[in-house]
Amino acid sequence: MKRRMDTIGETVKGHIAEAKLSPLQDEIRKYILMRFVKDGRPPSPKEIMEELGLSSADAVHQTIEKLQKFDIIMRKNDEIISAYPFSATETRHKVIFEDGHEVYALCATDALGIHFMLDKGITILSRCPECEKEMRIAVKDGKINSCNPEEIIEFVSDRERGGCTAETLCPFINFFCAREHLQEWRKKNPEFKYGEIYSLDEALEHGKTIFGNFLK
Repeated sequence: MKRRMDTIGETVKGHIAEAKLSPLQDEIRKYILMRFVKDGRPPSPKEIMEELGLSSADAVHQTIEKLQKFDIIMRKNDEIISAYPFSATETRHKVIFEDGHEVYALCATDALGIHFMLDKGITILSRCPECEKEMRIAVKDGKINSCNPEEIIEFVSDRERGGCTAETLCPFINFFCAREHLQEWRKKNPEFKYGEIYSLDEALEHGKTIFGNFLK
């Protein structure tokens, strides 16, 4: 039986396939992602045009519109605010690279997936939705190198689908510091109590499946 994260992963990857991006459009998509990596924020259309040596802004604006249409990026007030797996605004999931600079991930799985997308060691700082305790997860060479506390799990709430994944699903894919805290949270939030629980290793594998080829 297909599990929840398998379906979500197929949806995220499927949007790129469905968009049928041209080589230039895919280059723009990848450049947006790499600017998130470098600066923790997306580039402006002017920055994209200048970096890629384009003589007209039309191709950039058309590509951004297409990426939003197929739920590959999200915009508000004509500004890009997310591009899977990155968020330009603060979330529960901060990702720290080995050189010390930081980015925010849209959800717990996205945070783990950044390691595989870039093949870089990362440390994830995430807050438990129940107690707001900071959890630390280090990922290196495709494995969980360390985690504190050791009881960390991932919960994926089974919410109604539809709309932008970054808004309707990502906020409800979180790490919890212990199963007991997940149970307490579910009691307080009955509308989100149904879903699936994953070990860190299972969540890591989902991150690899979704984002391992995202820049290839």
